[in-house]
Amino acid sequence: MFDSQRTLAFVNTRLDRPNGLIDQLADRDAAAGWLAGELGYDSPISGRDHAALLELRDSARWILRARSAGLTPPPQDLDVVNAASVAAPRAEQLDGDWNSAVHFAASGSPDANNLTELLAGLASAVVNLAAASENLVECAADDCVVLFLRTDPRRRWHSKRCGNRVRAARSFARHRSGGPA
Repeated sequence: MFDSQRTLAFVNTRLDRPNGLIDQLADRDAAAGWLAGELGYDSPISGRDHAALLELRDSARWILRARSAGLTPPPQDLDVVNAASVAAPRAEQLDGDWNSAVHFAASGSPDANNLTELLAGLASAVVNLAAASENLVECAADDCVVLFLRTDPRRRWHSKRCGNRVRAARSFARHRSGGPA
């Protein structure tokens, strides 16, 4: 099973930033490299597998963003994640109601040599993260869309770098307008 950090790493492989798109799974070679480095899957991937990987990642991102905002996730994204999760040795199902229980079936761990099982394991991890985490938030920096688990109630940024950028911009704006330092 995948932990929440690895699941968030998967979801955060695509970031739409003001200065451009960052997509670590942009093509089959990049996706194969990410899968090898993060999940130990060391085989080439087909165009069909690449499309399934992207669809799962994008649906997972919409679900987790909805969760972080307290909104109902899009039904089509629930369908994608739930359908992928069924192929896992342990399948969790999510219905979009944050107060309902997660439904489980069977148990086991994904086979690192089977891409379908790896994707199913990621889908199951997304279900668990969405259902169980009230600390899931999106970085508060204007130009950052990284999802992360807040470990402190005062934490607003996913990294010190984002926090420093926001504070520096605020300070610059105050000095420029002649406000108090």
